[in-house]
Amino acid sequence: MKKHLKVLAATVLAGLALSACGGDTSASSEGDSQENATVKVGIVQLPIFAPIYVADAKGYFDEAGLDVQLETVKSGQDAVPLASSGKLDVVAAGFSAGMFSAIETGLDIKVVASMGVSDGDTEKSPTDLVVSKAKVDSGEITDIAGLKGKKIGAAGGAGGTGAFLLSLALEEAGLSINDVEIVNLGNPDMPTALANGSLDAGLISAPFSTMAIEDGTGVSMAVPPAGTSGTGMLYGGQFADGENAQKFFDAVARAAKDLQGEDRYSDENLKIIGEATGQSVEELKSVPLYTWLPNIEPLPEQLEGMEAVWMESGAIEYKDAIDQDSYIDASFSEKTP
Repeated sequence: MKKHLKVLAATVLAGLALSACGGDTSASSEGDSQENATVKVGIVQLPIFAPIYVADAKGYFDEAGLDVQLETVKSGQDAVPLASSGKLDVVAAGFSAGMFSAIETGLDIKVVASMGVSDGDTEKSPTDLVVSKAKVDSGEITDIAGLKGKKIGAAGGAGGTGAFLLSLALEEAGLSINDVEIVNLGNPDMPTALANGSLDAGLISAPFSTMAIEDGTGVSMAVPPAGTSGTGMLYGGQFADGENAQKFFDAVARAAKDLQGEDRYSDENLKIIGEATGQSVEELKSVPLYTWLPNIEPLPEQLEGMEAVWMESGAIEYKDAIDQDSYIDASFSEKTP
């Protein structure tokens, strides 16, 4: 109601100004600017993107003069072309080989932020490399090196975020993702695949990783290192050059600051995240959440690492790495309060 009253008031004032000043269009232009402050966001419906949901629910976008429309998308790969063409302004999703391939072909997008970042907690991680307990108990797989030649599940397959996180664990044993057989399987299906033997291991996100470990199906053998992030926020090129890009970023960064440390588990924040992702507060309390950098700055070194992994695996077909200055824009995080 307050928003509608503000719009009505602005319209009336614009009309009065036109009546008083004849051909003066400055007030009308201001009204148009307010009407054009809609921001369309494609977002994968996961708690890892909590800062955006929190900023929306707490009114931070409204305070910035933005009408943010959240549209659930299946993956970043599906949404990137929409951002490049201006049909979406912002995309919050996992990074993938497809994203890099799209950038290489000239699609106009900018990586402006990171999202969920691992804290490296081996006891409470939102993502685990879960190995079949039956194969651990039999002695067939006793360490990461024992995964060579095995079938490992990763959502999105060899070109997805999961494959990159898996590669970090394999590197510690001198292996690459070319040394294992990656099976493209969704997180909800991996515990069953471990139980029936169709997978030897899986890079699984909570709550499905927690379920597999607690019911004795699997054993956690590795977690993403502290500071690792495979997800982020992208701007379409047109939106990145507009006046609302910094306003949107500042609102999301403000929400990220609300989620620091144990504050991310506050009842208020968990209620917001649960309502946005279709989970109860109790369900969210039972599984670990990612952390977020206070200024949600992008992580160029990790993006470089992702591109290298996917080039090595053949998920990316071009041969020379893309100049990061052409697709990473850290200026928004540098300017945010």
